[in-house]
Amino acid sequence: MKRKILITGLDSNLKTKLVELFLGNNSIVAVSVKDPSKKTRSKNSNLIEIPWNNRSPLSAKNVILDCQNKLGGFDEALTILSSEHNNKPIHEISSADIEDALDTNFKGNIFILKEIILYFQNKGEGNISLIHNINQNEIPSPLYALSSGGLSALTKSLFASYQNEQLAINSFSSPSLEFEEYADYIFRIISERSKAVHGKIFKFQDRGMLKSFSMQKKR
Repeated sequence: MKRKILITGLDSNLKTKLVELFLGNNSIVAVSVKDPSKKTRSKNSNLIEIPWNNRSPLSAKNVILDCQNKLGGFDEALTILSSEHNNKPIHEISSADIEDALDTNFKGNIFILKEIILYFQNKGEGNISLIHNINQNEIPSPLYALSSGGLSALTKSLFASYQNEQLAINSFSSPSLEFEEYADYIFRIISERSKAVHGKIFKFQDRGMLKSFSMQKKR
């Protein structure tokens, strides 16, 4: 039986690569698409692209309903947790910038996660991968620091809240935004998983960074 996977989160190179990898593994993939112009309009019958307004709780519900109507449900959910950049110093940030950051970086992630968890709770089983797509190698601007720190804390809270439930929640992190190898790593861990685990953080180490660090030590 083909695995049915839902991939959500802001449109990014990482999300596009993950969709490509799972489709290549003959999985059926439903992916949320925030920007209609980013739709691939692929003829691949295993790909379903679902419109998603990350500011709307109703849109999050509709993503799940679309998966149920078009796929008959899903077994695995990958939610990409990322923050849109705003590099302004805090004294230059407008009220509109703050509202936009809350809508984009917090509400959108929580709306869709709430619906995914509710779906798996009703189903009695399921796997959720929280994929952090955040650059950890730079000193972040205030709004970026707030949102990325909040998402890390949210992950730990979900681990604790659902440790005795039937669904399994794990996370992935990478120190950089090099998406190709990070996506390969995520795909391999999920594809090779033989049994459900919960509360594990899978940390990807970029080879380029390791090589650079090694050269610095040799000097």
